[in-house]
Amino acid sequence: MIFGCRPPLSHYHLSSFRILHPPKLPPFSLFAFSASAPMPDIKMESSTPSLMVLCGKSEAENDLAKSLKNNNALKLPGDDGFEVVLHSEVESGLGNEAFRVRDYFKCLSTATGLGRFLVYSPGLSSTQDVVSSNFCELPVGAVCVADVQFKGRGRSANVWESPKGSLLFSFTLQMVDGRMVPHVQYVVSLAMTEAINDLCKQFGASHLNVRIKWPNDLYLDGLKVGGILCTSTYKSQKFNVSAGFQPLEELYFKSWLHSGQRVTVQDVSEKQDQFVENVVTIQGLSPSGYLLGISDDGQTCELHPDGNRFDFFQGLVKRRLG
Repeated sequence: MIFGCRPPLSHYHLSSFRILHPPKLPPFSLFAFSASAPMPDIKMESSTPSLMVLCGKSEAENDLAKSLKNNNALKLPGDDGFEVVLHSEVESGLGNEAFRVRDYFKCLSTATGLGRFLVYSPGLSSTQDVVSSNFCELPVGAVCVADVQFKGRGRSANVWESPKGSLLFSFTLQMVDGRMVPHVQYVVSLAMTEAINDLCKQFGASHLNVRIKWPNDLYLDGLKVGGILCTSTYKSQKFNVSAGFQPLEELYFKSWLHSGQRVTVQDVSEKQDQFVENVVTIQGLSPSGYLLGISDDGQTCELHPDGNRFDFFQGLVKRRLG
C-alpha cells in the first residue's frame, strides 16, 4: 500500500474545551468532564514516551492502523518519544477516566469521513503536533484526541494549559480555497455551542449559554472555556470541493458576542509617532471571514486576527506592533 501527499490539507486544532461548571449528566459521556478553573502555575511535563493508540471505524481503516504501526510511519517533532499501539492491544489496560474509544465510534456518524480514523493518547505534547507532522500518512479527516497535553498552545505561540477534564482534539480537512480557512474556526465554534445545547436538552440539564468571541474563543459566564487554532499547509495545485460558510451564518450569529458592538480601533498614524482612534460598529464578517466594522461616517474596515488584538470587554481593537 502506497501513501502519498495529497491536495492542500488544512489542519484545524481545537486547542481545549474546558467545562468550568459542568451540568449533571448521566454517566454516559465520551469524556469524564470535571470542574476546572484556570491554573497558571500548572507545569505539565512528561518524562516517559507518549502512547499513541490507533483505531478505525472500518476494517480498511484498522488495516491502515496496522500498516502505520508496523512501518513506524508516524513521527513527532523534536525529541518527543512515543510508542504506537493498536486499540485492540491495549483496550483492557486503559483506565476508566480515559477517552472512551468504543463509545466514540458507536456515536460517530458515518455520513462523512471525518473522525473515522482515530489517534488517541492518554498524554502527549500536542494533538496538533500529531496531525501536522503526519498529514501525508494520516487519512483526510483523521482525528487525534488526548486526555492531557504537555505542550498545548494557542494563537501567537501562547501556552494553553490542558489538564484532565478538557476536550482536546485536532483534525485535518481539505479546502477548496485557502482564503476560506478563517471560516473553519467559525464552523468549529458553532459546532461546539450546538453540541453543548443538544447535550443539555438530551439529558435535561440546565442550559449553558456558551457564546462565541471572535475570532476563535468560547466564553461561558464571562470566562474563556475554549479556543480553536487553525493552521494550513499547501501541498498541491489540485483542489477538492467544499461547501461555503453562508448557510451557517445565521446560526453562527445567534451565538456571537459582537453583533452591533461599538469598538474603538486604535491604529498608528502615518508618521508612526502617535495612536489614532476610530469608533466603528461591528456588522458581521467580511467575505474573507474577517471582522467587518463600519464607522459613523460610513467607512468600512476589515480587521484581521493576526494583525490585531481584540479586547472584547474594553471594546478596544489594537494593532499589533513588530
